[in-house]
Amino acid sequence: MNITVEKLPNCMASLSLQIPAEKHTAARNAILANYAKHAAIPGFRKGKVPRSVVEKRFKDEIAQEASEQVINEGLREAIKQEKLNVLNVADFTPGEPSPEGDLNVTVRLILAPEFELPDYKGLNITVPTLEVTDEQIEKVLQRQREQMATLKPAAEDKAAAAGDFVSIDYTGSLDGKPLTEILPEAEHFIASNTGFLLKLSDDNFVPGFCSQLEGIKTGETREVKVTMPEEGINELVANKEVTFTVTAGPIQEAELPELNDEFADRLAEGKTLAELRTLIRENSEVQAKQKDLENKRIAAMEALRDKIEFDLPENVVNNAAQRRVNELVKMNLERGLTQDMLVENESAILEAAGNQAKVDVKDEFLLMEVVKKENLQVTQQDMIGRIGTIAYQARTTPQKVIKSLQKNNGLENVQHSVILAKALDVLVQHANVEYKASEATADAT
Repeated sequence: MNITVEKLPNCMASLSLQIPAEKHTAARNAILANYAKHAAIPGFRKGKVPRSVVEKRFKDEIAQEASEQVINEGLREAIKQEKLNVLNVADFTPGEPSPEGDLNVTVRLILAPEFELPDYKGLNITVPTLEVTDEQIEKVLQRQREQMATLKPAAEDKAAAAGDFVSIDYTGSLDGKPLTEILPEAEHFIASNTGFLLKLSDDNFVPGFCSQLEGIKTGETREVKVTMPEEGINELVANKEVTFTVTAGPIQEAELPELNDEFADRLAEGKTLAELRTLIRENSEVQAKQKDLENKRIAAMEALRDKIEFDLPENVVNNAAQRRVNELVKMNLERGLTQDMLVENESAILEAAGNQAKVDVKDEFLLMEVVKKENLQVTQQDMIGRIGTIAYQARTTPQKVIKSLQKNNGLENVQHSVILAKALDVLVQHANVEYKASEATADAT
C-alpha cells in the first residue's frame, strides 16, 4: 500500500492511500462469502444460495462494505506507520481506480497539536493573601444585624443619611434613551422601579448611586449620574454613563438588634455569641482555603499557558466556540434579551466565544500532556467525591446525579473534569507561590 502524508496548517493533514487491487478483491470475496452463508432469499435454503445470486442481489452492499473495510484498515495502518496523533477524520474523497484496479482515496485528518510541554514544575505565581481577621468576622455579624434590623419611620423633615432606608421611584436613560427600551424585560428592574426600598450604602445598587442620594428628603427629585460596572451587568450598558431620575419617598431608620447571646441564638440556635464567632471563623476559613486553591489554579494555568505558543486544531476550536455561543445565547434569552438584541450584538458574542475557546482548547491540550507525564488516573474514590459535590450543590442525592449523568452520557465528562483538576493540582503543588497584599475573604455564617 502506498501512503503519502502532507501536513497542513491548523493541525490538519492530507493522507493519500493507494490500496492494492488484490487486497480490495480479497475483502470483497470474504464479504461475499459471509453474505452467501447468512443470506435468506426466497426459493433457496439458508446457506445454499448460489454465490452468483447473492452477488447480484447484494452487489451495492457488498461493494460498500468492502471499500469501507479496506479503507479503514489502510487508514489504521497509515496512522500507525506515520505515527500520526489523530483526533478525528474531517472527510475523505475517493479517487478514480488505477488501471490495475487499485483503490485510491484521500483522507483529511484533524491532528493533535505538536509541541514540547514546557517545564510545568516550579512555575512562579502570585496570588492574594486570604486571611480571616477579627474585623471581617465583625463585618459578617454587622451584616447579620442589619438583615435582622427593625425599620422605623424617620422624622418628616429628616434628610437621608448613610445607612438609612429610602423608598425611591427611579427611571434610567442612556444618551437620552430610556433603559426600558435598551434592556430586556427581565432586567427592567435596573431601568425603572417604583417604591424600591434602598439602603443608602456604597455596596448597594450601582457604585456611586447611593452616595448621591445622601441628604435627599421625602418628595425631593434628583438626577443621579453613574458609570455602570464593566462586569456583572448587561453588556448593552456596561461601562457606560447612565442618568437616573430619582424621587424619594418615605425615609426609615434601622434599629439594630443588640450583639449578644440572644442575637446569636436567633441566628444559630443554641449558640452563644462567642460560639457564633467561632462558627463564622471556621466557615470563612474553609471558604478562604477553597478560594486560595482556585486562585492558585488560575495563576498556575496562566503561567504555563504563557510559556508556549502552538497551533490549535481549527475544527476543535470552532466546535468549542460554537458550544460557547450556544451557552451565551441560551443564557441571554433566559435573561430576556430578544432575538433582535442578540443579532445586534452578534459580532461581540462571536468574538468573545472565539477568544475563550482558544484559551480553553490550549489549556486542555497542555493539561492532558501533564496527565500523560504524571501518569494520572481517576479512581473510584475521585468519582464518588466529585459526584457527592455535584449532589450537594444541586441539593439532591448522589444516586439521582448518577442516574442523570448516565441518561445524558455525562459520566465521561465528569471523569474528564476530574483528571484535568488533578493535572492543575500538580502545577499548584510544584509552583513557587508569592502572596501579595491581602484581600477580604469570602464570608460565611
